[in-house]
Amino acid sequence: MEFARTADDLEALVAAHPDRFPTEFIEEGTFAEDLMKNHAYKDLAKMVSMPADPGQMAQWSLTEDQWTEQVTLAWLAFKHEHSL
Repeated sequence: MEFARTADDLEALVAAHPDRFPTEFIEEGTFAEDLMKNHAYKDLAKMVSMPADPGQMAQWSLTEDQWTEQVTLAWLAFKHEHSL
């Protein structure tokens, strides 16, 4: 199974596999997966434009760039999955 690591990866995988759910390309146990399970789309849409959360960064051992990428992945997968 191939997983998206960046927003570009996700876009490419979604385009290459239109018969699969976009959330299938998000690796289990990641911050992005946790976000999708525990947040509504509107929450993710807000988070995309917010600065990285220091508490979440510490909890998930993420850098600021990694936090931003994981939030973006969750938002895009949710967006694709629900055709938003």
